[in-house]
Amino acid sequence: MNLLSTIKGSLLEGFFPAGWDLAKIDACCSHAPDEIGERQSWWHPDFEPLACRDLAEFEVRMGHEVALEITRTRDAGKELILILPVGPMGMYRWIVYFLQEWGVSCAHVHGFNMDEWSDAQGNTLPGDTAGAFE
Repeated sequence: MNLLSTIKGSLLEGFFPAGWDLAKIDACCSHAPDEIGERQSWWHPDFEPLACRDLAEFEVRMGHEVALEITRTRDAGKELILILPVGPMGMYRWIVYFLQEWGVSCAHVHGFNMDEWSDAQGNTLPGDTAGAFE
């Protein structure tokens, strides 16, 4: 059983953008837990998976990484567009903590919710539409 064999007739049929290659997504998710850290050919050269003991450690590490990226782009004088996930929610507390400790402004940051769909003109779905984010 996988996404491709169960999507037909489900609420997800026709939900994903037409350009998504669902077979590739399904293949990426098919690795056994002990294989997920094995380097893949399509990974960015600087990407290294990092195991976390628990959700609390994951939240700190995610918050730190996002805060570092905000700081790096500010220091480089660049704008930053972030697509932010709905969770883990605890990472946002840590992003704020690090940025306040470092005295970093977010005036150069533009954020979008990861689950927020939009067209090429930036129009999002009405709140009462299936798949909309509010």
